[in-house]
Amino acid sequence: MTKNANFSQLVEGDYQLKRLVKQLDQLNHLLQIVRSAVAPELARVCQGTAWSGSTLLVAVPGSAAATRLRQAEPAILAALGQAGVHATAIRAKVQVALQQGNPMQTKTLRMTEPAKAAFGQLQTQVDDPELKAALANLLRHHQKK
Repeated sequence: MTKNANFSQLVEGDYQLKRLVKQLDQLNHLLQIVRSAVAPELARVCQGTAWSGSTLLVAVPGSAAATRLRQAEPAILAALGQAGVHATAIRAKVQVALQQGNPMQTKTLRMTEPAKAAFGQLQTQVDDPELKAALANLLRHHQKK
């Protein structure tokens, strides 16, 4: 017997589990409606839904996503309405635990030795004192690495 068949038998035999699975399916359906109504970048970070009265709560990992979700509220409410779901408002719930480490990767730029030599040579040929100082600063910065 497969894992899904075992799960189905377990759920069928327990009223509370059956009710919870049905509720989970409904919330996942709502999440799919929300995701279909917003830009793909925002859809990727919408992680879950729940109800608070007639307000649909949508879990997002940060305040930027929450702001974009608030801006998309009219479109989301319209999509929900077309699906036969009555919601009076959409509220973003920022869930810091959903953040995945450091989302911004820092860039480590290293200048090659030939590039350093070329900028050094350019610095000796330039007449503009501000440009000469900027090149010296650039070379000084990359000598540290």
